[in-house]
Amino acid sequence: MLQTTSSRALGLVPPDASSVPDSVRRMLDTNSITTDFQPIFSVRQKCVVGMEALARGISADGRIVPPQALFRMAAAEGLRDQLEVVCRRTAIRGFSGLHARPDELLLFLNLDLAAAARHETIPADLLALVRDAGLLPRNVAVEFLEARVEEVARFGALAAELRKLGFLVVLDDVGAGDSNLDRIPLFRPHVIKVDRSLISGVRDDFYKQETLKSLVSLSRRIGALVVAEGIETEAEAISALELGADLLQGFFLSRPQPATAFDDGVRAASSVERLARNFKSHMVGEINERKRQHRRFNVIQNRMLLDLTNAQPAEFDGILTQLMGDFPRVECVYILDEDGVQVSETICNPAVSQRPGAALFRPARRGTDHSLKEYFYVLLDVELQKYTTDPYVSLASGNMCRTISTSFRDAENNRLYVLCVDVNP
Repeated sequence: MLQTTSSRALGLVPPDASSVPDSVRRMLDTNSITTDFQPIFSVRQKCVVGMEALARGISADGRIVPPQALFRMAAAEGLRDQLEVVCRRTAIRGFSGLHARPDELLLFLNLDLAAAARHETIPADLLALVRDAGLLPRNVAVEFLEARVEEVARFGALAAELRKLGFLVVLDDVGAGDSNLDRIPLFRPHVIKVDRSLISGVRDDFYKQETLKSLVSLSRRIGALVVAEGIETEAEAISALELGADLLQGFFLSRPQPATAFDDGVRAASSVERLARNFKSHMVGEINERKRQHRRFNVIQNRMLLDLTNAQPAEFDGILTQLMGDFPRVECVYILDEDGVQVSETICNPAVSQRPGAALFRPARRGTDHSLKEYFYVLLDVELQKYTTDPYVSLASGNMCRTISTSFRDAENNRLYVLCVDVNP
């Protein structure tokens, strides 16, 4: 079981003015650099898959100096390179000494390229450190701190060399600061760590949700895993898992802790078991709600089709207008002919507010060509009975919507038409 540690011991409470450490030089000379480890979890497998090493300094009066303050001090003293080397060595030795460490456990090791004076020596130096500690390169995931990378091409070559030696390559802080997606094909990471800024509040933010889903989709296509960083609530954890994150890391699951906290073995805490149960319950509820939603949408369509199949095209607008008031979740409806040309006006729900930007967002008029819209050509070309799009921004209202399309024939002339219903997702 993971032990708890006070916030001051974690470095979350900064030392007061009277306890400011004398210097990083003193800490280096007196071996006062330590490493805490924060577990990275697979909730689906209910286990710890990795441990991120986080450097800590010990001040002259015994207080903990967090990494940000530590490296700021080192920069002021011109000791960033020496501090980086010591932190790396201390982290590897601490990880190799973890009690009952599973063979497959990964060490996530931050690589501060801004602190490294000679980048070309890093692969060989790191390989020697790992082997001296009795580890294999496959057990070490090297995190490139993306926001600090300026010489992208050179560091891409460094990532390639580490990959060739058997290390895992990790891009950290993706989605924050100076991080750019164009570095993904250059670094070809095994793991992408999504920054806290995209995870915070993701449950209630559609744009963050879609951004995270896009990163997950990209990662899966290139064979990379996604770690959601900075998980601080169960709601964030469940949302990240629902959107496809493979691994989770954050205070909600475990705070960084000294190596001694894992003396009884590295294993998932009870909170992970509980999270796994709650995630499963959430997903079952979501699936049941989608089933209920589809049934409601079927009722809407069937009601409209019942009247439309017995009507003349000239009557379409009147029928749709009359029916619109019965379905508050419908944003607008319109009908296309067999060529994808709109034969009705777009009948909008007066209760639905339009997004600002009327010049861009306005309902399509009769005669508009929709033949290249997926809700038309997929429905007819694949010969489906019904087609539902993914959520998208409606050009009629500017709101997020799904379009549900289905074909029908009028009773008098047996002509083919497509009914399109835009619904709030």
